[in-house]
Amino acid sequence: MTPRATIIGLFGSSFPVWIFAALAGVGVALILRETLVLTGLSRHLPAAAVFYPAVALLAGIGMNYLWIGSYG
Repeated sequence: MTPRATIIGLFGSSFPVWIFAALAGVGVALILRETLVLTGLSRHLPAAAVFYPAVALLAGIGMNYLWIGSYG
């Protein structure tokens, strides 16, 4: 996989990729939460306050890793 730039030019400004990765991670966590609420599985989560931020963090790191290509 070819490494990509860590800065995205958007509307004449430069934004770091991690901002978009963090927003995508939050979006993934929100979609997962709504899915679990609709299926009724959210009642069985013992620590939802820990689970959803962890999902957002892991999804954000994964998106950042997919965009950049590698960290080494």
